[in-house]
Amino acid sequence: MHDLLLNMPDFEPIDILISQLDRKAIERNIEWKHQGFCKTLFIDSGAYSVHTGNAKITPDEYIEYINSISEDVDVFAQLDKIPGTFRVPKSPEDYVESARLSWENFLYMRSKLKEPEKLMPVMHAGESFDHLKMMLEWRDENGKQLEWIGLSPANDSSQQTKDVYLRNCEDIIRASSNPTVKTHLYGMTSLDSLSKYHCYSADSISHRLIAGYCKVMSPTFGVVSVSKRHRTSAVKSNYSFLETADDYNLNILRKEVEECNLTMDQICEKSAARVVFTMHTIQKLMRTKYKYSSGNIKRAKRFF
Repeated sequence: MHDLLLNMPDFEPIDILISQLDRKAIERNIEWKHQGFCKTLFIDSGAYSVHTGNAKITPDEYIEYINSISEDVDVFAQLDKIPGTFRVPKSPEDYVESARLSWENFLYMRSKLKEPEKLMPVMHAGESFDHLKMMLEWRDENGKQLEWIGLSPANDSSQQTKDVYLRNCEDIIRASSNPTVKTHLYGMTSLDSLSKYHCYSADSISHRLIAGYCKVMSPTFGVVSVSKRHRTSAVKSNYSFLETADDYNLNILRKEVEECNLTMDQICEKSAARVVFTMHTIQKLMRTKYKYSSGNIKRAKRFF
C-alpha cells in the first residue's frame, strides 16, 4: 500500500493511526514520517483490546513506551476505561465508573510523560456531558487547556443515534472556554456525518473491510464489487460491477482507477490496490461532496 500510494500522481502525506499493540508497524511508520510519507502519527492505546480480553496493558508499561517514541509521534490516546464488561448489558453505574477511572488514569499518565500535552483523554457515549464540560474547562499547572479530546460514539448504535450524540458534543464544545480543542472521532465511517460535525480527525477501517470483500469505493458509483468469481442469484448483492455494468459505466470506473496509476487487473486481484483506491476516494469525497460545513446540518426550528 505504501508503494501504491506514493505512485499516485496527486499523493499527499497521510495521517496514520496505529495501536500501540502493533509496535513493529509503529517503528516502520516513524521511518516513513521522517521520509515525508506520514504527516501525522497517532498512537491508540489498545483499550478496546483490553476491554474484550484480548490484551493486557498496564498504564506504566504504556507510559514507558510512549516516552521512548514521544518525539516522533503527534498524539497518544490515553489508556481509557471502556464502560461496562464486554458483551454484558451496561448499567448507568458503568458509565459513571468509566468516566471516573478514565480521567484518573489520564491525570496519572500525564504526570509521568515527557510530553504530556500530546496525551488525549477519551470520552465515551453514555457518560455524562458534565464530564465533557469538565474536560473542556480543565487547565494544567501552567493554566493551559487540553489540546485534544477523543470522542467515542456508541459504535453498536445507529448512525442517527451517533449523530445526535455528536451534535450535543459540538454544542457543548462551542459554548465552552475551549472551543478550538482538537477532537478525534473513534470509528466514524459515515462521510455524510463527517460533513456535518466538526472534528480534527476521525478513524475508520471501512477501506480495509471494503477491500476484504473484493469491493472498492468509487467517487461515482459508491461501493461496488470487482470480483471475478461466479455469483449465483442467491447473492445478488454481490453481483460484480464488472459483470453488470455497461461499457460506458465500466469506462468511468476504469478512468478513475487509471487516474490513481492503477489498473483494473490490480484492483480485481490485489487487496492492497483496492484499499488504496478506496482511501483515495474517501479523501477526494471529503474534499468535495462531503466537505465539512456548519451549514450542512439542519437544526430543528424553535417555536417558543
